[in-house]
Amino acid sequence: MGSQAKFSALETGLEQAILAITQVGITSCDFQTSSQPVLNQQIQNLISTMKDIDSMRPQFNDVMLPVDVFDYIDSGKNPHLYTKDCLEKAAAKRQEQHAKADALQMLRDNLLEELDKMFPDQMKEYKMTRGL
Repeated sequence: MGSQAKFSALETGLEQAILAITQVGITSCDFQTSSQPVLNQQIQNLISTMKDIDSMRPQFNDVMLPVDVFDYIDSGKNPHLYTKDCLEKAAAKRQEQHAKADALQMLRDNLLEELDKMFPDQMKEYKMTRGL
């Protein structure tokens, strides 16, 4: 089964499970003793659907998800926001690292300038050996 097909099958199974859970909930809310056979059938349908979903588990052993995605889902956020937030954090970190690199370059330049003033002969030799 192709990658896309296995995800489609899982999505279909999950949709069926949601529908079965909804039906059990509706029947339970308006429960009357005469609806017991219907409720039993719906519960059996839900169990069957859950078994079908569970049987798909080996197909997804290679799928890796960050645990943070589940935190997003648990807090009611869209899991797609996780990717957006990760990209924003990476951009902020990149900008921070770039600023640090610029600061270190400025420090280096200032040190070379001050050392050149204080030790001109040694700095001339240093610059020749470093090719500066």
